[in-house]
Amino acid sequence: MNGYSPMARRSSEDKKERILDAATVEIARHGYHQTTVAVIARRAGVADGTIYLYFKNKEEILVSLFERALGRFIAKGQEQLEGMTGAADKLRAIVDLHLTLVGQDRDLAIITQVELRHSLHFLEELSRAQVGGYLAIIAQVIAEGVASGQFRADLDPVLAGKAVFGVLDEMATDWVLSRRNTRLEAKAPEVTELVLGMVASGG
Repeated sequence: MNGYSPMARRSSEDKKERILDAATVEIARHGYHQTTVAVIARRAGVADGTIYLYFKNKEEILVSLFERALGRFIAKGQEQLEGMTGAADKLRAIVDLHLTLVGQDRDLAIITQVELRHSLHFLEELSRAQVGGYLAIIAQVIAEGVASGQFRADLDPVLAGKAVFGVLDEMATDWVLSRRNTRLEAKAPEVTELVLGMVASGG
């Protein structure tokens, strides 16, 4: 027993989510280094000290933002791929989901595509955390395609998975930095053809 009622746990979880939501807006609009814990607390509607009940420091908030976003992304990806057949269709679904989810929240995209890239330490931590899980999903789909003959027999699924992720990541970064009022997901058909062209067998 931890002494917390279900209602108290829900309240605590809701407060943590509010803090992360507030941090997303503030960091995206003002930058990580210009955003203070006090500013995040004010937007979240909590006392400054409350932040430290959930996070050790501002750095942990930033990492938690990425982990939450990627965790949701992986869960949706696994849900969407479940029951699907055909590696090409699965890869098409991954491309569409990636660009759609990134394009839905520009503030979060600014953090994942720009703010997090300023620190090698952050990148090392995140690479060891959940990014590997996402790359494994792509690699598994490519391995299925190789085994079925849909994709080139000479492909290394792990390497090819990283290449596919690189294409999607670069598209998202370009969209964020361009500041154009366009829908990222509208690029999905074109990007899908590019990605499938990279891996498809010649048969």
